[in-house]
Amino acid sequence: MSATTLSNGKPTRKQLADQLDRLDGIIDALAEGLNQAVADAAREGTRLAVKDAIVEIMTNPDLRAMLVPHVPAPKTPDVPPEAKKPSIWARIKTKVAAARTATVAFATKVKTAVATKYATVTASVAAIGVAAGEALPVRRAMGVALGVGLVVALACYQMPETMSAALAGVGAACAAAFAQVGAWLRRAARRVGVLN
Repeated sequence: MSATTLSNGKPTRKQLADQLDRLDGIIDALAEGLNQAVADAAREGTRLAVKDAIVEIMTNPDLRAMLVPHVPAPKTPDVPPEAKKPSIWARIKTKVAAARTATVAFATKVKTAVATKYATVTASVAAIGVAAGEALPVRRAMGVALGVGLVVALACYQMPETMSAALAGVGAACAAAFAQVGAWLRRAARRVGVLN
């Protein structure tokens, strides 16, 4: 393809910019081809090296002798046999069982603490409701709270990070405000004599 055109019957000279663009395109094509060629050569070299190593291991008698375990002579019956060290699999199973036991104990402790706090909060809310003359529907309130939490969690999962972080910050601020209001209500109920 020629970049020359005729101007008043005379051919124009090739521009340096056109030549540089053409050279840049050639360099880009070479770079793409070079990456693929290097990857293919590395893959083929690795395959051949592994093949050669396996053939060497299988055919060299010295290497095979090192791979076969040496059988020691049987011990004399006068010496009592040593205590057998547990295998690695037995040790792993023991560690996993200990971790599972610790996790179950921790989960039980957390469950008990949460249940105690839940019972305390429920009793406080019920006492305030009795003092006010109206019972608070705790189950419905908890259901609504869990539903809203699930919807917000799903929405945050779909949002970009900054929007999700902003929503989490607003939610944390609201939760802190409601906790302060709840503490204030509890103190007020104690002053009135509703709570001990």
